Amino acid sequence: MRNRLLYVLLMALSLALIACHKDQIEKEESIIEGTQFRLDAVLMVKSMSDEPKASYEIEIASSREASMQGLMYREKMAENQGMFFDPEGISDTAFWMKNTYIPLDIIFIDTKKQVEYFVENTVPFSEDLIQCPEPYRYVLELNAGQVKKNEIKIGDKIEWIENTSE
Repeated sequence: MRNRLLYVLLMALSLALIACHKDQIEKEESIIEGTQFRLDAVLMVKSMSDEPKASYEIEIASSREASMQGLMYREKMAENQGMFFDPEGISDTAFWMKNTYIPLDIIFIDTKKQVEYFVENTVPFSEDLIQCPEPYRYVLELNAGQVKKNEIKIGDKIEWIENTSE
């Protein structure tokens, strides 16, 4: 009788552990690839007179696939984080907020690494095109409100240092 009770308890414990492990695997599989923040660089926004305005940890979307996904499917982003797009040349590609949960400020940067244009408080999930009136070189996406909070203006300077540690 005692062995039978011990056997039943061990079986119940084994089933519970298997269920917990299965839940963990399902949770890990439900995380969409590319939605975890990766620190690629630190970016500074400076005034035209070189006064620091803001600093951000950025993830660089340097591949076509990364650029197409951008911040889609991410449900949150720390206030000091952003995504930086490097199309590896002059671009006029429009952006949109499809599958993007976070309202953003989108900053277009010219070849001199200066703010060329920005759009504040974009609407999550909108498929309206967000476009810079002129071709641009880089794009920085930040949480909505950062442009206003840090008084980012046309002509402000953008500098970044890439993270070289693996």
